[in-house]
Amino acid sequence: MRIGELATRTGVSVRSLRYYEQQGLLDPDRTAAGHRVYTAEHEACVVQIQELFQAGFCSSVIQELLPALTRPDQDASLLDKALVAAQARLESEKRSIETEMAGLRRLRVRLGLAPDTHVTPQDGPHDSLQYTQATAFDHRDRRLR
Repeated sequence: MRIGELATRTGVSVRSLRYYEQQGLLDPDRTAAGHRVYTAEHEACVVQIQELFQAGFCSSVIQELLPALTRPDQDASLLDKALVAAQARLESEKRSIETEMAGLRRLRVRLGLAPDTHVTPQDGPHDSLQYTQATAFDHRDRRLR
C-alpha cells in the first residue's frame, strides 16, 4: 500500500509517517520510481508507535523498543524495564506537579485570592425577611433557606 492509504488506515498523517521513517521507526520498501510501499506489518507497527507515543515515550526510546515488540517472548525484560522506567518518570512528574499546585494554593491564600477568602463574616441573620407568626402551610410560599 502507498503512504496515503497507510495514513488513512491508521489515522496518522502522511507527515507523521515520513517523520517515523526519518527517525528510523519505519523502513518501507521502495518502488523503482522511489515511492514508498507499506505492508500490513508496517500498519501494525504504526499502531504500536502511536501507543508508545501516547504512553509518553520519545522516538529514540520507541526505536529501541520496536524490535522487542516484534519478539516479546525474547525481549520481555527489555519491555518490562522500559515500562517500569516510564511509570517511574510519570510518577515523578506527577509529584512535581502536585508540589507546584500546593505552592500555587499557598500563594493564592497568602495573597487573599483563594476562593474561601472572599467569605466575610456577618452579624445577625443572613436574609432580611421578618419572621412572623406561623401560619398554615402553603406550598406556594415555600422559600429555600
